Parts: sequence; structure tokens; C-alpha cells
Amino acid sequence: MRFKHWLTTLFGSSLIVASTLTAQAQPPMEMAPGRMAYDGYGGVPTPGYGPPGMYAQWPETSPYQHSYSQQYNDGGTWKESENQLTRRYRLKIDYLTGRSRVSESLVGNPQAQNYPDTIRSEIGNQQGQGGGQQGQQGNVLTPFTTNPSQGQFGFPLFGALDLSVVKRGIDNQGTRVDWGWDNADDSGIRFEFLTNQGDFRYNARDNLPSTRDTQRDFALFAITQLHIINELNSQGNTAAAAQLTSELNQLGQVQSTTLGRFTDINDVLQNNIDNLGGLPLDDGSIRTFADGTTFGAVTVPYDLEFQVSLKSELYGGKVESILTPIANLGPFRIRPTVGARYFYLNEHFRFYGQDSGLAYNSGGGQGGGGGGGGAQNLSPDIKIHSPPDRIDNDGDGIVDNAGVTETGGGQQGGGGGQGQQNQLIFFSFHDQFRYPIESYLNNSSQQHLGGAEVGLTYDLGSESLMLSGSSKFGLLANYAQLKLNGDNIAMHTRDSNLLLPDVNNATPNAFSDNQFHTRVSPMFEQQFNAEAALFRYVPVLRRMSIFEKARFRAGYSILLIGQVTDTAGSISWQGNPSIGLFPTIKEKRNTYATYNYNFGVSWDF
Repeated sequence: MRFKHWLTTLFGSSLIVASTLTAQAQPPMEMAPGRMAYDGYGGVPTPGYGPPGMYAQWPETSPYQHSYSQQYNDGGTWKESENQLTRRYRLKIDYLTGRSRVSESLVGNPQAQNYPDTIRSEIGNQQGQGGGQQGQQGNVLTPFTTNPSQGQFGFPLFGALDLSVVKRGIDNQGTRVDWGWDNADDSGIRFEFLTNQGDFRYNARDNLPSTRDTQRDFALFAITQLHIINELNSQGNTAAAAQLTSELNQLGQVQSTTLGRFTDINDVLQNNIDNLGGLPLDDGSIRTFADGTTFGAVTVPYDLEFQVSLKSELYGGKVESILTPIANLGPFRIRPTVGARYFYLNEHFRFYGQDSGLAYNSGGGQGGGGGGGGAQNLSPDIKIHSPPDRIDNDGDGIVDNAGVTETGGGQQGGGGGQGQQNQLIFFSFHDQFRYPIESYLNNSSQQHLGGAEVGLTYDLGSESLMLSGSSKFGLLANYAQLKLNGDNIAMHTRDSNLLLPDVNNATPNAFSDNQFHTRVSPMFEQQFNAEAALFRYVPVLRRMSIFEKARFRAGYSILLIGQVTDTAGSISWQGNPSIGLFPTIKEKRNTYATYNYNFGVSWDF
């Protein structure tokens, strides 16, 4: 079939003419108020359908725009950064375990002389009166003599406790919870809550050989009986004193003789009265010379209990604003932070000591029985022990005897009928109602610290493995309250140093003190953490919905706070109630430091 060319010309011309005309149609209906759509039949609006009211035609907001878009100049080249993500919430929960630094102070007055020097002159006086025993007793303090200038370091005889030597830290545990969010531009907000508690306990009896203190209850009973015997002798009732001494010896004979237990009273006391520790104390006799050296004071002995404890509790919180990154190099970014921080630091120091009130020395019983007679040449201050070498040098079954200087061969042992059986070498000079005597001192500090901090956070990695860290610096206002109380802090072997109770005051040797202090404390905190999606590989946990998007966290943190109260060191160790001298608060400051490993879980949602 042939196609006529004139039809092609006519049809094309008609189309050109038609394109110049305006098409007519029915105008659209106006949109009804609210979120409505048309059903297509008569323009009836149907509620609940259609786009949200916040979206509209250009140039209004589009549902397809980026949540974050930024143009910036990088080395002369314009670049664009886009982010489709909305706000991301983060929750981190950590368990903390580590150590905190305790005080490095001496428990006692560092200017006071030690116990061997305290009794040295009295040992000399006893030797001068002791006749034939002088040569035997002449070197009784030699094993305990310390002279650093000559390189001589003796055994401790009621030695003072130096916290910097015994243990430099306390074990602590705590928790840390961090919650907040990151915005589309990588800025964010964080809220954190922190707890950290620990305690340090020292009990001198824990360091004794296992063979000691095997009859402690009976020994305590015997000590009270010796004080009663002394009271009877002081009243001139020697017959009653002798009768009670005989009954005490008979009671000892019926004690069980299993390993480590003895029947003779001397042996019982030698094995259950211990060389535990001493408290250096200014009793008002310290003298300072022109060259700065000091002389005088005393060290108070404790032979039944010597305990020190320090408890520390830290609670803290912060609110922190994380700014947009100052460096963003692919998987690595650095963001500055500013925030506010608060800490509550509560620390408590306690000293507790108990002493038998007995005096004892291997030459002390030279002329008589317990509590009187031949004890007139024995000073109440004197408590002699064998050097604590943890060896039974005289083979009497007692390691490091009390009241005996072991020289080998059993010459001076108190057991097995060796010369001193039934002849007491332990003597009382004191009121039966006050001994054994107990001494204690409590010192607590509550510190409120609050202020501003700045720092940096940095992280590297991806969702599967993220390494992060932070460095924070702050200045905190510190308001501290200190409270001190106690009783019987004195050279209790000297009755003249203690006040007597009466009907108006049952505890005349008790004391208390309190102080308030304010200052500025600098703060530094460093954290390192690693997070990985490990729960997906744990058979049971991976089926639990709570761990579906969780990541395991592990890290290490350091927190340092300067100019905080050293609770154990903030004590003026002085005591002589008879002249009105009691311990008081003398604030000392150090740096609180805690070092912790942390293990926990984090979620992003």
C-alpha cells in the first residue's frame, strides 16, 4: 500500500497548531484541615491518611532530606558531609575492681621515742637493784636496738605501725553507669554515676605464729585474776591473795594438754600475751633542741589487741556536653568535652588496742609471788618478750615467749618444771576494774567536692570493635568536715597519767574534736576502654534479646583528686589526761588515687 505524503504534512501541521492551545480541566478541591486524603469519589476527605503535617511542597521540609548536612572548606576545596542518622542513645554499665591509695602516715607521733628507749632507763634501774641478775639482764634490749647510722636494725618490740610500709593500698569495688546520646553531628550529652568502696584492715595478731594464742579465753581469765590478787595484796590481805593464786594454779592443772595448750599459768600467759604493737605518743615530755632534734615522749605497748582500719567510700556524678569533632579521620575522631562534676568522699580511720596491764620480765619474779612481794623492783612499764624470730629457741614448746628472753637450752623457759614453774613472772600494779584496758580512736572525714571539668574523648574503630578513651581535668571546690573521738589514749601503764572515773563522769579519759575546712582540689581522670560484639558468640546469651545488640566492655581507669584530707594522718597523737592533754585534729592533706579495671556491657539504641 502506498502512503500519501500529503497526509503526513497535514497531520504534522495539525499537531503543531494544537500544542499552542491551553487545556481546560476542573480545578482541584481545597485541602480540608488536618491530615486527610481524598478517596477519589467526589473529593470526600478521609481522616488518618496522607503525609504528616510537618512535610509540605518545596521549599518546605522534605521527608527525604538528610538529618545532617554540612558544607565546609578543606584546603581550598569545598566538601560536603552528610548523615542520615538521627539521635543515637548509649548506655554503659561497668563493674569496677582495683585499689585505692591509703594514707602513708605513721600511726602515732613521729617525734616520740620507741618502746625500747621508753623503758631503757627503767631496765637499768631494775638491773642496779637486781643483784646477781644484772649481767644476765644487761643485754635484754640489745636484740631490739635500732641504730640506722651504724646499720643496726633490731627486732620490733611493740613497734609502731607505718602504713606506707605495711600496705600501700586498699582493695575496692564499685560500679559506673554512663547514659546519654549522640546527635547527627557527633555532638552529645552524657550523664554518669560512680560508686567506689574499699577498706583496709590490719590486725597484728594475724601475723603471729600459728602455735600462739591457743588458750586465749583462759589467759584473759587468768589476767583478771592477777589484777584481783594485786588488789588483795595492796590491801594487806596476803592470805586471800595466796589462796587465790593457789586456786588459779590448780585450775590451770586441769586444762587440756593437747598440742599448744599448757597447764602452768606462766606457760599459758607466755604463749597468749603477744608482742603486737605500740602507739608513739606525746605525753607532754617531748623536748626540741636547737638543732631540731627531739627527745622524750613514750610508746604505749599493747599486748592483747592492736588493730587499725581505714574505710573509704566515693560517690560521684557528672553531666557532660560532648562537642562536635575537632578531628575526624575516617574511623578515628577526637571530640572536646565540658561538664560539671560532683564527688562525696567519706573516709573513716579507727585505732583499737587492748593491753593486759601486766608487767613482766624474766628477772621480775626474783623475790616473791604474783602481784606483790618481789615485784617491787619491776616497773609497771616493762614488758619484755623474746625476739620475734618465730623460733622456739629454748625448746619449751612456746615460740617467742612473753616475759622470757629465750637463750636456748631451756634455762629461762617457764614450762615443764624449769625453774620458774608456779613462780609467777607476770605482775599487776593496777585497779582490777580498769584492766585489761582498752584504747580506741576514731577519725572520720566527709568531703563534698564540686566544680567544672574539661577534656577530650577519642575513639577508633567500628561497630565490631571500638577502642576509646578520655582525659578529663577539673577544679573542684572542697568542703571537708572532720570528727574525732576516743578514750584511754595515754601511757596506760602509768596510773598517774589517767583520770579516775567517778559518779559524775564514768569516762573521764574520753575526748572529741571536730573541724571544718574549705579549699580547691584539682582533679584528673584517665580512661581506656575496648568494646566488641562478643555476646553473639556465647551460646546462651546470644539467644537473649537483651544481649542481641549489646557489646562487651573492658578497660582501665585512673582517678586522682588532690588536696583531700588524709584521715589517718590528720591526728595530733598526744595523750596525758592528768594534765589535760588529749588527741586533737591536725589536718594533713594528700592525693586521693584509685586505679580500677572495669568490665561491663554497652548498648546503642
